[in-house]
Amino acid sequence: MKYKIFTLCFLILLSISSSAIAGTIHGFVREKDTREPIIMANVWIKGTNTGTTTNMKGYYVLSSLQPGTYELHFRYIGYTTLSIEKYVGKDDDIELDVYLEMEAILMEEAVVTADRERRELEIKPGQITVQIPQLRSIPQIAEPDLFRAIQMLPGVATLSDFSAGLYVRGGSPDQNLILLDHIDVYNPNHMFGFFSSFNTDAIKSVELLKGGFPASYGGRLSSVLNVINKEGNREEFQGVARLSLLSSNATLEGPWKYGSWMISGRRTYLDLAAKIVDFDLPYYFYDGHAKINFDIDKKNQASLSFYAGNDKLDLSQNETDINLDWGNKTFSAQWMHLFSSKFFSHFVFAGSRFDSDTEVKFDDISFGISNEITDLAAKGWLTYTPSIRHSMDFGFEAKQLKFGLNYKVVDLDYMNSFSGNYFVLFLQDNFKLGVFDIIQAGVRFDHYTDGNYSRITPRLSYKHIFSDKVNLTLSYGRFAQFLNLVYQEGLSFADMWFPVDETFQPGQADHYILGYNFDNLKTFSINIEAYYKRYYNVSEYRFRAAESQGTDVDFGNLTAADNFLSGTGYAYGADIYLRNNIWGLKGWLGYSLNWVKQRVNGYNFDEEYYPTHDRRHTITAIEDLQISKKWRLNFAAKFGTGQPYTEAAARYAALNPNGTTYDLTLDTKKNSYRLPPYRRFDIGLFHDTRIFGVNAEIYFQIINVYNFKNVWFRNYNFETNPARREDFYMIPRIPTVGISFLF
Repeated sequence: MKYKIFTLCFLILLSISSSAIAGTIHGFVREKDTREPIIMANVWIKGTNTGTTTNMKGYYVLSSLQPGTYELHFRYIGYTTLSIEKYVGKDDDIELDVYLEMEAILMEEAVVTADRERRELEIKPGQITVQIPQLRSIPQIAEPDLFRAIQMLPGVATLSDFSAGLYVRGGSPDQNLILLDHIDVYNPNHMFGFFSSFNTDAIKSVELLKGGFPASYGGRLSSVLNVINKEGNREEFQGVARLSLLSSNATLEGPWKYGSWMISGRRTYLDLAAKIVDFDLPYYFYDGHAKINFDIDKKNQASLSFYAGNDKLDLSQNETDINLDWGNKTFSAQWMHLFSSKFFSHFVFAGSRFDSDTEVKFDDISFGISNEITDLAAKGWLTYTPSIRHSMDFGFEAKQLKFGLNYKVVDLDYMNSFSGNYFVLFLQDNFKLGVFDIIQAGVRFDHYTDGNYSRITPRLSYKHIFSDKVNLTLSYGRFAQFLNLVYQEGLSFADMWFPVDETFQPGQADHYILGYNFDNLKTFSINIEAYYKRYYNVSEYRFRAAESQGTDVDFGNLTAADNFLSGTGYAYGADIYLRNNIWGLKGWLGYSLNWVKQRVNGYNFDEEYYPTHDRRHTITAIEDLQISKKWRLNFAAKFGTGQPYTEAAARYAALNPNGTTYDLTLDTKKNSYRLPPYRRFDIGLFHDTRIFGVNAEIYFQIINVYNFKNVWFRNYNFETNPARREDFYMIPRIPTVGISFLF
């Protein structure tokens, strides 16, 4: 026993002594022109497998380096690689901030630099980072849109051209955790789901985690979309103004005495333009981003950011009034502190509010529904990196959540309010077992007070590096969700959030992921991931299943069980993501193979069925060709299996209590048929020029060039016998033009 204690003490002392004679290099990686932090830049030591990536603040650390001279390489896609030689002595703690310069446009063969030489300890299966220039280069209707770009990635499906909802690997939109500067955004949609709420000019980075995400994320079952706002140019004032057929927007940024600032605003003007031609279109939306940063000292940075967006429709016609009003507001106060070069911390105090109000009046009778969410949160993330082979992440989250769901029927108001507190603790350990093996183990504890639910959700990932070109990952994770969405297909403004309570168990999902990555280090990289997801306690909106329920509900005393039915489900498939950058052609190809099935108690006669977002095959392509220094051409193509739908087998007549009859359909097995395949091809042409002495970009785009008639949904016309089936189509061919000014 004494021998074992002596041996343990000796190993601890040896570890301490080895750290004591080792040095550390740490610092921030920033853009040279703006001094904005570069997120997920690669930092590695030449000739070794030692390296890391920068975090969300652009910070990196290489610790426990033995005395000697090291050649450090700093690299990020679109920027010139920087090499710096540094001598590290015993006990040295070297601060090395670097500034990367954007690469000039090259017409000859380029090299793919994304994910090159990455040797990060943290493993994020299903991770895709989207560059902001890529968002702007994808052909779009009227203007670029973040969610439309995300929908072109493998593993992400959508219901139609009119839906901005994200269905990630078989999950529904409410199963996505959408963050803006680290605070939840609950319904980030404009124009009835046609556009997302984020102005791409205000965004710094976008990270999508399609599954198996680390323990620092939770509260949702499918994916994480992490959006970070720009900090602003710390060197000089600059701005961009854009004018499209739909809206105008402007983004301004610059330095101030203690750091930087950024402000961005956008508004549609269809309502104003309609008045000019004597047409009544009383609808508009707006959104705005703002951020101010405080560079306190080398070890402390702080920021305040704000977002507000709103949609408004006020339509009066033929003694009928329709009023729709919905939107989001968020704020986020952040503080980054370095306790030491090895101990990084990031704290957030933030709030989010979503409001939705729908009211219809006719003949002095009104009907309406409103939904409110207030989310007040405090969060903290801490990372300790004792060596280049080992790092630990741990943190907390505390939320106060308040929900309101109110109905108005004729002259009666039904008010429902709910509240709960959500608490989280998480721990994650990232360890490099050897030169070629990395293991990441984490655990997350979630507690929600309404219903007194506690969940412990483990995460485990493993990466094996075969060579500089090839690595393999294995991941498992369990996830829990404590709220659900009453969503109306095609009417996102009417989506309503509802928390779990003692009548309805939280949702749960298990993710299993196998990933293969190949990178030829020159012109392309390919990622292949196979996955299996098992769902428990998934929700189905009860009143969408009214034909099988016939349940009377007291709208003034709703419970979660009144709104939802509980079920199980599973999804499995594979995604292939190929990125290329060669001969001026830059973009990606994607392929998804996917099966999704659900079984809901008391719905569809308790039989298993394909949900509407099940897609068997989806192929996407995005390519951008730099024709010359002034001209750029791009295209986007998408092909997908048609969505499931329920075919009618016959018609029959039903009798109203007042004695009138009406026709109904007798449906076949739920979602046993499919609509025709989806096809679309878009193209865009961009030209850089100068107008009135200001740099400008003029673009012309055509959406759905071949005018494919993609079926949105099917209906039946009972005026004929037999009834005639009618198809309603999505977006036809649409040309669009716009101009951007950069100053």
